[in-house]
Formats: sequence, structure tokens, C-alpha cells
Amino acid sequence: MLGPYFYGRAITALPGMLLMLEQTSPRNLSGMMNAMGCTVVVPMSNETHAVFNGSTWSSSEIGLLRKEVLVDLREPSPNTFAVIRFSSDMQNRGWNESEGRLHLHNTSGEHLSRLQHAIRNALALSSAPMHHQQFAFAAESLRHELIDALDDVLTPRSARPSGSRAFEGYRKLVSKLDDFAHSHPEIPLYSEALARELGTSVRTLQLAVQAVHGASLHQHLRSKRLWCLRAQLAKGKPATSVSSAAFANGFTHMGELSQLYKVTFGELPSETLLRSRSA
Repeated sequence: MLGPYFYGRAITALPGMLLMLEQTSPRNLSGMMNAMGCTVVVPMSNETHAVFNGSTWSSSEIGLLRKEVLVDLREPSPNTFAVIRFSSDMQNRGWNESEGRLHLHNTSGEHLSRLQHAIRNALALSSAPMHHQQFAFAAESLRHELIDALDDVLTPRSARPSGSRAFEGYRKLVSKLDDFAHSHPEIPLYSEALARELGTSVRTLQLAVQAVHGASLHQHLRSKRLWCLRAQLAKGKPATSVSSAAFANGFTHMGELSQLYKVTFGELPSETLLRSRSA
């Protein structure tokens, strides 16, 4: 211990990710860190002092981790970091794709400021007196804003796929996929049937979703349906039950759904419905 210890955290869920703001006192930490699919750590102040696995971590450097990472952290003074934990590995975006270690990316003041602004904006909206349904609709836009800002930091502009003709084709295909999924919320969405419906191959559909969202086809569709379910529960209508809303959005295994919902949103589906009715 390096003097009195304190630790504060604010957390919110966006589609396919958890966003946390952490404030820490001076501390030493050692052990294994599970970065899940992919974790990005962003300094949120101009006075960041940390040594991670022997490397000095400055306030202009973004940390990128995948899978399990051995941690030896020294923080001689208080720090404030944002931690973005993706459920997918976020491969094929041009970010460093190796696993098992911390990658520090130095960034310019302009790009870092934009990323920090996107983080603060997402956290501010999540804590504002906004109806859950309104936030559910805003969450997808916040997610895209964050990922685009991360692309600016973690991928050289010349290497970003968003300006290519292939990426534009992928974006249009994913838009058609999202429209179809939104129009058929209750049916199971299998990759072969979706590819036939959209007039493409399963491989092309998978590549398109990976390029646009950094997630697998299954993860993307599951995330969208989870957010649609949350928006429906947040309306708090008297006739709505968790099971009826779940079935209407393609979820049939209630135990699995409850666990997934809890991990994504930090509460059970029944808690969302109860709070909406009491609001």
C-alpha cells in the first residue's frame, strides 16, 4: 500500500462493449488480467503517472490488450483512466492483433481529445435523467462514435478501410442485414438463411460484419436483439412480461438470456421492467 487507498468507478453498457471510468489512488498491482475479447485503456487526464510491466505509461498513450495479460502495475500518484471492454476481439480493423501483452499507442493531442470527448459524452448521457428507451436508441450512435475515434488513434488513416470501395459495399450489406433483422425480430437468424435472403455468401456476410462492427455475425445480431429487448422492457407496458418480450426478440432460453443480459447491462431483464413501471 502506498498511503490511503481509494478506488472509484462509473460504468455503462453500450452495444458490444462496457465503458468504465476509473479513478485510483497510488497503488501497486500484480497478477493476471483477463482482457476478454479486447480491452482499450485511455488516460483521461494530462497528469498520468504509471509503469506497466516495466514500461512508462504517459498521458498521450492508449493501451490495447487482448486475452489474458500478466500485470505488474505501479502508480505512484492518483490516475483517471477510461476502460473500454469489447465482447469481441475487434480483429480486422487494423489495430494491433497480437495477444497476451500490452500495446501502447502514442497519439496526437487532437485525436486523443476527440476520443476523450466521445467517452465523456457516452458517460454523461448514460447518467442523465433519460428514459431507458431513449438511451437504448442513442447507444448505437455512441458506440459508432467511440469506435471511429479509436480507429483514428489505433489505425493509421492511410490504412483505414472505411474509404475503400470494398468497405462501402460491406457497409451497405450490413445495413440490409440490420433492416432484415429489425423487420423479423421473432425468427431465428441463421447465417445460411440470412445469406440467401440477402443474395450473398455466408463468408461475405461474415466478413462484412467483422469489417464494419469488429464482431462476428452471431455477436452482432445477438447484441442488436438484446438492445431491442431492453428498449421494449424499458417501455414498461402493463401487458409486457420478460418472457413475452424475450420470445418476441428471438430469445428462447431464459436462463441463458438472463445471464447474458446481466453481463451486458448490469441488471436482470425483470429489474429493467420493474424500474420502468415504477418510474
